[in-house]
Amino acid sequence: MPTLEYYIRKPEETEARGPFSIEQLTSLAKEGQVDEATLYYDAAEETWALIANDKALRDLLFPTKKSLRVKPKVIVHTLSTASVDDRPITVSDLLAAADGRTKDHADPAIALTRAATIRRYPALISTVICAAAFIMPRIDVALSMDPLAMLGAPILFLGILHLILGIILALSATKAYPFVRFAAMLGFGFVSTVLYFEGQYFPILYAAAASVGLYLAASSIKITGSITSAVLCVLGSLGLAFHFLNA
Repeated sequence: MPTLEYYIRKPEETEARGPFSIEQLTSLAKEGQVDEATLYYDAAEETWALIANDKALRDLLFPTKKSLRVKPKVIVHTLSTASVDDRPITVSDLLAAADGRTKDHADPAIALTRAATIRRYPALISTVICAAAFIMPRIDVALSMDPLAMLGAPILFLGILHLILGIILALSATKAYPFVRFAAMLGFGFVSTVLYFEGQYFPILYAAAASVGLYLAASSIKITGSITSAVLCVLGSLGLAFHFLNA
């Protein structure tokens, strides 16, 4: 298939849903929430397309359904004279009308979906930076593989969790997003508590920015949410890395 992630919407909807894996799309199709008239975002063509027009995807989602046959168009000759600008209405015209688009107005959902796809990269950068900030100051403990020593540095386990999530995000595994949101909230609670008892109050703002940004990066597909999450999680993670690596 052209992509590992799918964003879908009904022709009458303006907001996309997703990302979904092919297994999730199959489940939605069985539940009747996805049909052949559903639109999916074709990243290769950078446009919305009908599932019915993609034979490979349609056969995966509806293996028992037979393709619809379209009756040949019957040409009706009228007495009126056609002008030079007259032309047959195409499927693209119908889809554009359903989407509320004209020749002079681009589909805003395309921009939102593209932003939702890009949001994985700031989340990946943030998890890797946080992993380095939590692990590098305690790398000798990690390399010792001493369970007692590692239990004495619990923030090390948080760094290992962020490192694993970073690897999963690098592999474009969208099912990791719930774990990313969990790690964001867990990280904020644990790191802010440690910083508070150490009397380091200002770095708590870095922890808050990194956690909120990471949570948004794993949740929002809005263009504003994607931009906000990218700025927050990257800057917050850099702030935490600066603090822990220079402590």
